[in-house]
Amino acid sequence: MNQRIYNYSIHLLARQDYSEFKLRTKLRSKKDNLPHEIDEVIAALKTRGLLREENYRRLFIRKWMIKGEAEDKIRKRGAQEKLEFSTEEFTQVEQELGISDEDNLEKLVAKKLRSKEIPSSPLEKQILRDKVLRFLISKGHDYSDAKASLNKYLNSKSSDY
Repeated sequence: MNQRIYNYSIHLLARQDYSEFKLRTKLRSKKDNLPHEIDEVIAALKTRGLLREENYRRLFIRKWMIKGEAEDKIRKRGAQEKLEFSTEEFTQVEQELGISDEDNLEKLVAKKLRSKEIPSSPLEKQILRDKVLRFLISKGHDYSDAKASLNKYLNSKSSDY
């Protein structure tokens, strides 16, 4: 096993968690590292419990969930890094954070509209509604859920006046 690569890997893992795919990519970016040496180092890190893929997956879900992303969008982002998630992992993170998909939608709608004045003109109101819906859909949320959450928010705001 190449000690230089191993030490560099320990240095990286001491600063943050990495998935195997991300660490392998990072190690390959150094031109002196040979593929078989990288494989040896990753195997050694796994046997010593230093490469904790499950922690990385949990933190990955948590990070994107806090940003308001939907479960499907998080799964797609994870697939880019060769990560596979179980439904239990999402449920566990939701319980840790105390937020559900519906809570996320409400938070995103409130955030998007917090500094905006709700227009009285039907045309302007529809333009604003469409803009917020596009934003929610870009976060991976279902159209019908996003529309329901937005309507609930707008109805509560119009009753405040």
